[in-house]
Amino acid sequence: MISLMLAFLKIGFLGFGGGYAMLSLIYAESQTFGLSLQQFADLNALDGMIPGPIAINSATYIGQLTHGFWGAVLATLMVCVPSFVIVPLYLHFEKRIKNNWILSAILDGIKPASAGLILAVAFTIMLGTVFNINSIGAWAKANFNWSSLVVIIGVLVLDLKYHVNPVILIALAGVFGAIVYYI
Repeated sequence: MISLMLAFLKIGFLGFGGGYAMLSLIYAESQTFGLSLQQFADLNALDGMIPGPIAINSATYIGQLTHGFWGAVLATLMVCVPSFVIVPLYLHFEKRIKNNWILSAILDGIKPASAGLILAVAFTIMLGTVFNINSIGAWAKANFNWSSLVVIIGVLVLDLKYHVNPVILIALAGVFGAIVYYI
């Protein structure tokens, strides 16, 4: 339980760039608790369908899976603690931070790193769902799943070209998955 609390305290402190940027760190920490790539993909699907920040939803999900109700409660509290400390400090020093070129440069460097982390997690989840492997090194064991690739391409097109609401995309993907399962 202590290791779970420390993991989500670390995620809360180091998770710059928002929930999607935190996914890489959450994924790395979740592997230490034995979560499979499929469970992590399920977590991402839930994050898209239920309200609330990704970090809090992830903490609750992983805490519940690994340590039950109290694990969910404590992991959720731990991931929130850094925000209770950092946000008031930022607000107090906001003008100084914005006028400090070093801190501005650091934040400018963190933005592309966040995008890279989001892409890394997306690529890892794609490997798991389309090819049933956990890393590119396991390519020889790949088992292609065409229906997952259809969903990925369909969601990309509908999101990028038509800006369809993500909740609708997730619901449509769920319906497609159910149809494919029963065929």
